[in-house]
Amino acid sequence: MKKIAFYLTSTGWGGLEMNTIKLAKLLKGKGYSISLYTISDSIINTKTEDIFDKIFYVNFGRKYFNFKIAKQIAKILNEEEISIIFAFDNRDLDVLSWVKLSHKKDLKIIYQQHMQMGVAKRDFFHTLKFSTINYWISPLNHLKNEVIEKTKFPKERIKIIPLSVDTEKYINAKYSKNEALDKLKIDPKYPLIGIIGRITEKKGQLFLIESLIKLKNEGINIELLIFGSATVNDAPSQIYYQKILSRITENNLESLVHLVDFQEDVSLFYNSIDVFVLGSESETYGMVTIEAMLSKLPIIATNNGGTPEILDFGELGSLYKYENYQELKDCLMWHLNNRNESDAMAENAQLIATKSYSIENEITQIDDLIKSFIF
Repeated sequence: MKKIAFYLTSTGWGGLEMNTIKLAKLLKGKGYSISLYTISDSIINTKTEDIFDKIFYVNFGRKYFNFKIAKQIAKILNEEEISIIFAFDNRDLDVLSWVKLSHKKDLKIIYQQHMQMGVAKRDFFHTLKFSTINYWISPLNHLKNEVIEKTKFPKERIKIIPLSVDTEKYINAKYSKNEALDKLKIDPKYPLIGIIGRITEKKGQLFLIESLIKLKNEGINIELLIFGSATVNDAPSQIYYQKILSRITENNLESLVHLVDFQEDVSLFYNSIDVFVLGSESETYGMVTIEAMLSKLPIIATNNGGTPEILDFGELGSLYKYENYQELKDCLMWHLNNRNESDAMAENAQLIATKSYSIENEITQIDDLIKSFIF
């Protein structure tokens, strides 16, 4: 059996971790035996569902120059006869680079990028660390260009492989619109726009509330579904949520704003709304935008991060400047007043998303990268 390893010490549970689990399931289906290297209190450790054949715990400790842990990891990899390891969080790259540089020169590192580059990393330290990566997987051309611009990593070793989605789950609507609304206990009188995700400032829910107030004052009737929850133990998230509740009460919006706690069955959200809105300051990738495309919804999204590329720079959905009310309003009114053109755009978006973000597309390309080391 072909052996590989996954290395992830993140303690969170979000898109990065969910996509890591998804990839592990796909590779397991291809016949790989996968070991997970993580820390004992990571959430991913509780979500493995027997995907990983073995789990090894490391004491992550300091972020840089953790030579002791590097030696420990190399010892286990050698004992397990594993020479291919995947990394997903850039914070894990330092220790893996020392595993390769100091103890296991035959180690092949594949890094699947999930975040934007941020500041330039062209200095000696980062160049040395990145030199140990055999393949750098970027999900978008936008992110690949960032790597080329902000690092000295060889561009020929950067592979663009989009993160996949279970396309059938969204293409074949689980509920009719009326069924979804009934289950959510919503009976909208006006067009229903929707935003999905954790309730936090950078996701933009409060901006949509403020926009709804302005629209109402201008005589434009719209309803809003906020599908998500504030993190229980995160004070800023809770404070932000309370601001949302206060603005709803102060402006008598109880009949126009529908708050639904996040739940696993996101089909209820996508099948119930008329227009999908992304309010985030910036999304590196934006899985929810792809899910909306697959759900054949009209899309209005912020013109930042990887979103413009996903929406083909406005061909597959409307783009507006972050927190710009007038641009948001113009996009919304276009979709509501030009239904034929809006529906045609949504249909085209679904077709392209089905081809670009399929599970088969992602797993075939990653399997090919691994095989380039084995054969």
